[in-house]
Amino acid sequence: MEGRNLRADKSPIKVLLVTTISHVMQHIYVGSSVLLPLIVADLKLNYTEFGLAMAVSSLIGGLSQIFFSVASRKIARHILLGLGNILLSLGTFLTGLSQKLIHFLSARLISNIGVAPQHPMGTAILSEKFDDESIGKAVGFHYGLAYIGNIAGPAIMTLLAATLGWRPTLFIFSVPALAAGLIVIWYLGGFSQCKADLKASGGDAASLKSDAVALIKNRSIAVILAVQSLMSGGTDIGILTTYIPLFLADSLGMDIYARGVLYTIGLLGGVVGPILLGSYAGKAGYVRTSVFSAFSASILAYLLASYGAEVNSYLLAFHLFILMFTGFSLTTLLQSQLVRATQGYNRDLAVGAFFTAGFIFNSLWTGIIGYLLDSFSSFKPVFLLMGTLEMAASIVLISQIGGER
Repeated sequence: MEGRNLRADKSPIKVLLVTTISHVMQHIYVGSSVLLPLIVADLKLNYTEFGLAMAVSSLIGGLSQIFFSVASRKIARHILLGLGNILLSLGTFLTGLSQKLIHFLSARLISNIGVAPQHPMGTAILSEKFDDESIGKAVGFHYGLAYIGNIAGPAIMTLLAATLGWRPTLFIFSVPALAAGLIVIWYLGGFSQCKADLKASGGDAASLKSDAVALIKNRSIAVILAVQSLMSGGTDIGILTTYIPLFLADSLGMDIYARGVLYTIGLLGGVVGPILLGSYAGKAGYVRTSVFSAFSASILAYLLASYGAEVNSYLLAFHLFILMFTGFSLTTLLQSQLVRATQGYNRDLAVGAFFTAGFIFNSLWTGIIGYLLDSFSSFKPVFLLMGTLEMAASIVLISQIGGER
């Protein structure tokens, strides 16, 4: 097993903390979405162009998750995870240099490829250190704490952007991702361990084929992937972090400080939700808790369509908190169920397929949402679409409650 050569002397808690530091850096990048209204305005992009750039970069970045999942059979997981952070650093820096659409698209593409190894590699590394009984709580902590990046990122970036501008802000935030990549590679084994892991991995073509066939035949995994394809256009973290800042700025007319505060409060719900619901789901069941979360998030998405410029800020802050509390938790809950249902390098494939499906359909829904905004000049049809997709996901999940193990 790879972990014997790579992390045999590392305690589960320390491995969890190091992989979570990497995850935090990834979500600081997600938090940079608070800068998107400034970038769109400065580069003079319309919603269709913006949606296209986000969709294409998300699609290619998502597809690369399968590449990293397969590559982990030949290259140590911690090497792939560390290199991902280094690419993220490069993409963030290049975004700050962007002058037109093609520059923005290229930089986002590099960043999204850098984000790709985090979920399959991070979860696989944790699965080596935690058993089935504790993996849900570990993954919940891994995601919940990482979502602090969603809060710290927008809060600090809002302040820096207001004083320095969005370009210097991105230059500054490219540094932590680079540092995280180097820490992951060094602490979890270094480059010197790579060859030992190759010999221990046993990841030949025959085992890859058999693992892929096993995943395809597993009905519960197929259902989770179907749910992911729906959720990725509903209250998925990618959709919410992309369009909520634009909703606050363009539809409600809030200034950078007001929308920064409200968005940060909403993201706080995204930190607390995975930790609390992940822990609760370990006892109540991951699928049952997912149904509750998806249904609740669906209703909350529908209700966003009723808000206008006169909305009470306290009510909206509470609404966004609960929306992200439930919406962000779904990825953690379903991923924990996947980990429990798979073993060994099958986990790499399963989690990679899960997030690849998410990125593919997220890119599709992101483009559709951008088109809807340009066509209707309103967020109402967007929130109706999001709520409907999330409701459909909850209905599909209900069929899996009886077979939950």
